[in-house]
Amino acid sequence: MDLQAAKGPGAGLMLVNPEGHELTYAIKLDFKSTNNKAEYEAFLAGLRIAKKLGVKYLEARVDSMLIAGQINGTYEAKNGVMASYLTQAKDLIRQFSAFNIIHIKRSDNKSADALSKLASINFEHFAKDIRVEVLDHPFVPQSQVFVIQKGRRIMDDTD
Repeated sequence: MDLQAAKGPGAGLMLVNPEGHELTYAIKLDFKSTNNKAEYEAFLAGLRIAKKLGVKYLEARVDSMLIAGQINGTYEAKNGVMASYLTQAKDLIRQFSAFNIIHIKRSDNKSADALSKLASINFEHFAKDIRVEVLDHPFVPQSQVFVIQKGRRIMDDTD
């Protein structure tokens, strides 16, 4: 399974199985956090979700050079907080039969980034469950849409 994560005031996660089926998560970070901490929170959330789903083989694609570098051993954790995040990540990673991490450009992680932005929106005035419906065609035939002004047709909306 493939994991893609992006951070912001929220986290966006996409888990993709080998057949291409996607599970998407928008996770709100409801606490103050630095960018590096938020990136690790998103990464750890993705690892926990993948483990809970029974994933055995995981490839993580992250747009954080810090996380990719620390997991691969090319960067060191320079303070206690980052060292704690790294320790937690390595503990979770050991629970997978196989694990690989790949650094990707932020521009190649747009879906996860959009999810992190969605998670950062204040939804207090909405219901807890928000459903998204995708309309694949207009319900009014476009050839019948036009504007009437003072009894005459002035614009056809089929352009």
